[in-house]
Amino acid sequence: MSETYYFCPLCITANVFQTYSSLFKHIREYHRDDPSFGIRCELTVFCGFRYSTFDSYRRHIYRCHRSLIDSSDDSKNNISSGIDDIHFMEDFSSDASFNDESSIADNSDSSIYVDEEVDEMEYNFLNMNPITVPVKEDKLSLKEFAEFYTRVLLELREYHLLPQKIVQCISSFISTLLDMTFKLIKIKTSTSAFIPTNDLDIVFAQVISIINSISKNEYQFLKQCKNFFNYEAPTEIILNKNEERAYYIPLKQSIRTMLQNETLLKSITDNINSFSNYVAKDKDLILSNRQGCCIKSNMSRRENSNVLLLKLYTDGISVTNPIGAKRDFHKFTCFYYLLDDMPETMRSKVNSIGLFCMCYSKHLNDQNNAKILMDVLVNDLNNLQNEGITIACPSSRIYLVFSTVSADNLGANEVGGFQKTFSSGSFCRHCLITHEQRLIPLTDISFVPRTKLKHDMVLSQVIENNDDKIIQGVKCCSWFKNLVGFHPTESLPPDLMHDVAEGLCPLIITALLKEAIQQRILSYAQIEERTSSFNFGFNDLSNKPPPIKKQHLTNSNVIGTASQ
Repeated sequence: MSETYYFCPLCITANVFQTYSSLFKHIREYHRDDPSFGIRCELTVFCGFRYSTFDSYRRHIYRCHRSLIDSSDDSKNNISSGIDDIHFMEDFSSDASFNDESSIADNSDSSIYVDEEVDEMEYNFLNMNPITVPVKEDKLSLKEFAEFYTRVLLELREYHLLPQKIVQCISSFISTLLDMTFKLIKIKTSTSAFIPTNDLDIVFAQVISIINSISKNEYQFLKQCKNFFNYEAPTEIILNKNEERAYYIPLKQSIRTMLQNETLLKSITDNINSFSNYVAKDKDLILSNRQGCCIKSNMSRRENSNVLLLKLYTDGISVTNPIGAKRDFHKFTCFYYLLDDMPETMRSKVNSIGLFCMCYSKHLNDQNNAKILMDVLVNDLNNLQNEGITIACPSSRIYLVFSTVSADNLGANEVGGFQKTFSSGSFCRHCLITHEQRLIPLTDISFVPRTKLKHDMVLSQVIENNDDKIIQGVKCCSWFKNLVGFHPTESLPPDLMHDVAEGLCPLIITALLKEAIQQRILSYAQIEERTSSFNFGFNDLSNKPPPIKKQHLTNSNVIGTASQ
């Protein structure tokens, strides 16, 4: 039987706990004062109530689940100021001088954000959920203090999107407060011989130096991010001589850092074993991508059993105002990665998806640019599959096997080398249906599926013609043609969001409601009233669909997003 793991529902990061007592301690220390505190108890099948305050949640736990937290044992902090702190301060102060506090605000060239303006900052802080910043309890030293403060600045910069001028102002205020604190302590202890004020002076001077130095310039900030958070700088890829660039983060280092979390690695292993046990009992169950034919074929090439599935995802994003004059002016194509064997509770979190590559979409319209970029990405992925990753685990080496590339229909067709128009020709990447045949009932026609052999034959004909002519929906070679385990007919799954959630579901809902109206079960007014007044609950309230009105059913156009 697999171990039980607990996950904090209030954290954006995937915090995993082996015991509930550690989870309860985490919630008590980091979330009890959250203004948006809200948690549902799901420890047993009889629970399910939601608590909006920590006190009410704590009373419920002590009343109904006391046995789960009886083992908690709060440890005390141990403050050390020995040789480690001396070495740390020597290394810390050797790279930059930070004695002049006023130089921080005056030196604009050393800003973390060089060109930004405070006036451009518009953000709704009321909608933010604060990220917890855990502090190590076993040992508190100046190194842990520097790590904590670097994490604070990292969240201010990347999560709360604060400009550098505000970050520097916050650092200055903190230094002033600490200086005032020291003066107060010095006054209180001036007549006592138990606390030497000289020692306090040294400690506070070091603390203020750390605060000022970390936020002073980009070099110091990134240096501390590398020291404490395994920050990996993006690698620049030169596409051509016109200074067109792409950036990617090497996967080996990113995944190694992720798998160094022993709890995460164990939860992945337990999840794989759990799936294997379920499948052994009932072979008709499809529980993971490991049961897919093409993935089984990819995994069969590996003699080693320590194999994890690696899934890619690609999509385009715009970083300008979508209603402004320069809509899509800065449009990027991004590639992401995901470990496909993570438990569902972790895989569903956005934080579990890692950024792999980013490039201007317009640069990829040039086939030469696309080839240069994909050669780098494919080499990185193939090395990861062939060489694996060495980490501190019983097997010491873990291999990864490519799973699929997920994308919307337009992106998947571009990645696979298919035509990017859906209004003519053979627009489907899974079969050879044409646009003229799309409305023929399935009972009157049978579609010929695309296979690896047929696709390769058509692709050879396209390459031989060399006239940019599309044949049976095939336009060119796939971007990932050299990726081990990839084939356009097997590795590009359907776009469920657009095909089902926003395509098929509205048609079915419209047909059902029209039939209910014809059978005089419901009226147009009743449907609109019930869809507008339905209580969707706390979890689904943010995705509440708009009311279904008469004109929506008349025009067979039920509006709504995929989540709605």
